[in-house]
Amino acid sequence: MDPAEAYLEGELLLEKLWREPTPVNLQCLLCQKSFTSGALMRTFRMVASDYEHTAYSSKIPTRRAAILLFDRHFSCVVDSKIKFSAVSHVWDTSISMAQQQRKTIPQTEEAARKVLDISFNIYNGVENSGEEAGEVWLDYLSVPQWCDILRDNIISIMHELFYAAETTILHLGDVSPESIQHLYSESRTEERLNAIVEVCNSKYFSRIWTAMELIRSGRVRMMIGTGNYLADNDDAAFIHRLWSVWLEEIKHYGSIHVLERKVGMGKNRVPWSVGLSSLRLAKSLRMVNFAMGSALLCKRGCRDRMDFLHALRGIVVPVNHSGLVGLDFKREYYRIAWECLMRKDLSPLLMTPYMGAIEVRGPSHWSEFANFDVFTWQLQHEISPPTFSEELHFDTTNDLISLPLVEIGIVSIVRRPEYDGVVLSKFSHAAKLVLDIEGPDLERFVAGMERTHGLRPLVIMDHLKETNQAEPLQRALTKFYNWPELTRWPMDGEYSAKWLADALYFSKPHPGWDQSILGANDAGDGTSHCYSQDYTVDITCTGYHKTLAHKVGGFVLPSEMRAARAYRIPSLQYHLLQKDAVAVLVQGDRIVGRMIWAKPACACERTSTVTVRMPELFLPKKFSING
Repeated sequence: MDPAEAYLEGELLLEKLWREPTPVNLQCLLCQKSFTSGALMRTFRMVASDYEHTAYSSKIPTRRAAILLFDRHFSCVVDSKIKFSAVSHVWDTSISMAQQQRKTIPQTEEAARKVLDISFNIYNGVENSGEEAGEVWLDYLSVPQWCDILRDNIISIMHELFYAAETTILHLGDVSPESIQHLYSESRTEERLNAIVEVCNSKYFSRIWTAMELIRSGRVRMMIGTGNYLADNDDAAFIHRLWSVWLEEIKHYGSIHVLERKVGMGKNRVPWSVGLSSLRLAKSLRMVNFAMGSALLCKRGCRDRMDFLHALRGIVVPVNHSGLVGLDFKREYYRIAWECLMRKDLSPLLMTPYMGAIEVRGPSHWSEFANFDVFTWQLQHEISPPTFSEELHFDTTNDLISLPLVEIGIVSIVRRPEYDGVVLSKFSHAAKLVLDIEGPDLERFVAGMERTHGLRPLVIMDHLKETNQAEPLQRALTKFYNWPELTRWPMDGEYSAKWLADALYFSKPHPGWDQSILGANDAGDGTSHCYSQDYTVDITCTGYHKTLAHKVGGFVLPSEMRAARAYRIPSLQYHLLQKDAVAVLVQGDRIVGRMIWAKPACACERTSTVTVRMPELFLPKKFSING
């Protein structure tokens, strides 16, 4: 080390890293222009003090290593194809406190020490694995935290930065190497189950920025503990392994609810409450629809609610699109929603809106502990876009959109099957409702059970024929339809609810499935239908006046759904749903419910232009956009 150089520590180190008194004097190594326009992309290397390297912007001597900083415009980095790795991690609390104070505080010494130690451990962890770390971007060292003009420009391109990185290092500092060993064990053990919980409880899954960074990243590598770099592990945040082991455990315990009680869900997080399924899908796509992005991020932590908007834009709009226009949070949130609608992403119209007097989301709701707002959106990503016979028309001044939809019919009866906590008991009420609406014809009853329970009629009919239950079911339908005082499908007897569930193939998992139809109805399907605002409705088609049973997730009271018109969105399909089965209930210009199993059921359907109002979107209370 040069005797003239002195290690920078404590306040001096943070001042050097985080404050730029004259940002206009900084120059890009590539174009030699200042950063008055364009975002600063500052990468670093950690080298021995006597390391010879001339093409760097500045050198910071520290007790760990010499830090070489490389300042370039982000656009220059992309154009010149400069390779770099980006680190996605959760900030240490003492470092965060020092950063927010923007001045010397009692925690400054500790914060400076941790900034250096954590950064060194990450860089050295890569080097010790046998890989060359090269240039790295890590916000502790790469962002002048106390220079707003530089920092704000960097925040606006964060989604592009992680998209452009050659490798993203996902650092789960609170996960132990022992847990990962257990997680990858091939045999079922208590330790493996506990490992699922430990990883899901990681702070990494609780932050808005890390979710965005994970989704936008391409090649990833994992790092755990204080710097254990897993050079051969490209399973982003261990999502695939966590999910596959969790499904194994569901099969073993026979019920997701039993398993959730086993691991103490509520005080502990589990894969669905972390949103792993959606994160896994989003990571493969690197971009999601508006509703999925909002639900993934809105319950994760952030220092400033505007950070939520930056991260949301980062995963719902294409890379290189413009950033936020203003600082009015609500206006910007809706502006993003309109942007998505104009790209024919209809999820803002379909996500569970703010429900006013019957709103259930909040501190006492069962989903509150989750990091993913499953109640607002569980349909995940679009896999088949809607096809429209004419252009959509937008009136953003009056919050209206006009679009061609397929008429299904008018809601005449709204009922909710009684539910006493026993799955078969609820099923018995639901089956009798379908029978009352569809009548005793076998094929109509089977089609109605599809629209209320989600299994394709061909699968049901094939199973009935294979098991020789078609004729017995027809006899049961006729018998119970002609029994007017019967309020539910019988729980006992020759044609019991258990017999019906078996006959329809509702009680056992299908090959490749982890749950039965009834199990799914009692879990995720219930959430998709806004449980406890889920209803079985009788919709009468306007052409042949045929009555059709449908399952609806209601956004309003039953009295406000009666006489609503049902419309299907042509060709639209979301993950795990059938194509051409997503529909809305419209009362006036207000969307009052959604359907996800509304397959075409009548030949009289026709297309008409429908004008609907942008719903009042819901966000958790911390965002202050709802009444």
